[in-house]
Amino acid sequence: MAVTLERFKLYLRIDSDFEDELINQFLLTAKAYLRDAITDYEENYQKSLVFAEKADLLQMIVAAEFYQNRDNSNHSLNYTIRSMMTQLKYWGDDEISSEIVIESVIQ
Repeated sequence: MAVTLERFKLYLRIDSDFEDELINQFLLTAKAYLRDAITDYEENYQKSLVFAEKADLLQMIVAAEFYQNRDNSNHSLNYTIRSMMTQLKYWGDDEISSEIVIESVIQ
């Protein structure tokens, strides 16, 4: 499920429409940032539901960092963001295999 403006505003508990254009820009920038930083982002996003869910959450976390720290140009990404990016960057077949096992157990 892709990140929408409404979903992101719910995540940040934003009620007004005042900054929608700015928020959309942060969402687009966060997604572009992840695409550039994570190997095979698009392919893994299409193939793996777990990857896509983690990538969507990470996109919202990164966009929230951009939104909440827009006045601080020296702000660096926190450990959680760096850790999740590393996990997605090195996503491989073993994650996809474990995803199949999890899905078969749930069914």
